[in-house]
Amino acid sequence: MINDMKVQVSPMLDIRYEDEAVLIVNKPPGILVHPVNKESEGSLASEVEAYYRKRGWRLGLHPVSRLDRYTSGLVVFAKFPEIQGALIRQGMRKEYLALVTGTLPSTHGIIEFPIARKPGSIIEREINPDGKPSKTEYWNIPPESGNAGSLSLVRCRLFTGRTHQIRVHFAGIGCPLWHDNLYGRIPGPPMRHGLHAYKVAFIHPWSAVYLEVVSLLPDDMRIAWQESIK
Repeated sequence: MINDMKVQVSPMLDIRYEDEAVLIVNKPPGILVHPVNKESEGSLASEVEAYYRKRGWRLGLHPVSRLDRYTSGLVVFAKFPEIQGALIRQGMRKEYLALVTGTLPSTHGIIEFPIARKPGSIIEREINPDGKPSKTEYWNIPPESGNAGSLSLVRCRLFTGRTHQIRVHFAGIGCPLWHDNLYGRIPGPPMRHGLHAYKVAFIHPWSAVYLEVVSLLPDDMRIAWQESIK
């Protein structure tokens, strides 16, 4: 397991693992993985492309995973299309740390609400019986003090990869994410909601070695969780 390794090559490109086939970077909250028409610069993808150019590498951009703008954590890029295809077919194990509001129904659970695009919205999703099957497993992480606070930290494993899946699922059980401006009860700051992609794991397509990379809980989420317990 690669545990929270850091190679800072630019303010936005925080490399946690790299070899001849794969690049895994830790995305800060508030930036896009890919540029959009209104914001053509300052994305994680443009930083990766600049990193390749500086080293004289003629590599295409082959994303294997994506994150919402205000989610932090690990994003995987393949350096070659065949690696991208192999990882997508394999299905990586993805785990997240989520900071949620409200009272969880149990310390461990599985949420399987189907998810669909909300009518009239390009971005927002909703729980809908006609939506795509979606499965999230979670484990509550108890604070060291043993005292419950207004926020809970949960570890989540995704079995499906629907847009906004964790956000929609926890809102659906009455525990929306901390500072989630789209699905939460109380609007938060514009640069962050309580979700961090902390682990990716897969069998390397070239070496056949099991690779697991971890990025620890960011300070802002840790502080918010600790302060909620006081």
